[in-house]
Amino acid sequence: MLCFIDINRANDILLLMQTLRLFYDVARCHSFSQAAAMHSITQSAASQRISQLEKRLGVVLIDRSVRPLALTEAGQTFLEGCAGIIDKYDKLAAQVALIKEDPVGTVRVASIYSAGIDLLGRIADQFHIEHPRINVEIQYTKPDDVYRLVEENEADFGILAYPQSWRKLGIIPLRDEIMAVVCNPKHPLAQLKEVTAEVLTAYNMVTFDTNLPVGRALHRYLRERGARPRIVSTFDNIDTIKNAVALTDGISILPGRTVLHEVEAGVLSTIRLLPQMVRPMGVVYRRKHKTQSASFAPAVQQFVDYLLEQAGPDSDPAHEWIADSQLAGT
Repeated sequence: MLCFIDINRANDILLLMQTLRLFYDVARCHSFSQAAAMHSITQSAASQRISQLEKRLGVVLIDRSVRPLALTEAGQTFLEGCAGIIDKYDKLAAQVALIKEDPVGTVRVASIYSAGIDLLGRIADQFHIEHPRINVEIQYTKPDDVYRLVEENEADFGILAYPQSWRKLGIIPLRDEIMAVVCNPKHPLAQLKEVTAEVLTAYNMVTFDTNLPVGRALHRYLRERGARPRIVSTFDNIDTIKNAVALTDGISILPGRTVLHEVEAGVLSTIRLLPQMVRPMGVVYRRKHKTQSASFAPAVQQFVDYLLEQAGPDSDPAHEWIADSQLAGT
């Protein structure tokens, strides 16, 4: 029989949390049988547990006279409170787990290519040196596949640009990457330190496909400022765009971080874009219910924390360009 509640007894807390989760799933599925299957108990046992909960509270939570099942007014209020309690408990359990010995496990990350194979690879390698019992596997793919892999639990979290929060997916902001005008060093714009969007109308542009979030954001940015550059080519990845710009008279607008090596090698030049445009990067994660914040396994949480520290808001090297005004050609 379910015991309510001596909070000094760990078993009672665990039983309470199991009951709250069961009630949450019954309410979400509108079905005792579906919720029971999710908790590996019989339908009868699920119904008895909810009845005991109602008896303890002194109210009816679920209207059993209708199909599918519906919540009473008290049930709706209790559900909203349950979601917060479950969320806080999961976060607390994850925090406590981190205090223990360095966890063991594999962290599965899905990322868009332009998040930086070199950047993420370096961060993952350094993390593994500090946490040798944790392996990090990174799968680079397209934005739609990042969402799919996370939603289907084939990745612990994803990294992408212009992240969108869905019913089953939450977002942790990573950083805003400064966008810059990019051209080859012989281009007329290469002699400038900064350029306004309107000036770009006079030039050929190589840019992203508009089926990508960054492509749509660029199109909107230029349109809102009356800029109408001649779009000569569109591609779905940054490396192809960089190569096209280096070999032609075309320009592009790219995250400044992604062309640092080419600028240093004298292959490309960057010019500050005014007004400033940024590309928001974020971590997307799967959540069990609408109000749940991120609740990762200990190994995953450690890597997420490390990622936010190493590649978070203050880590974009392009921010240095704003400070010293030295964006123009090399």
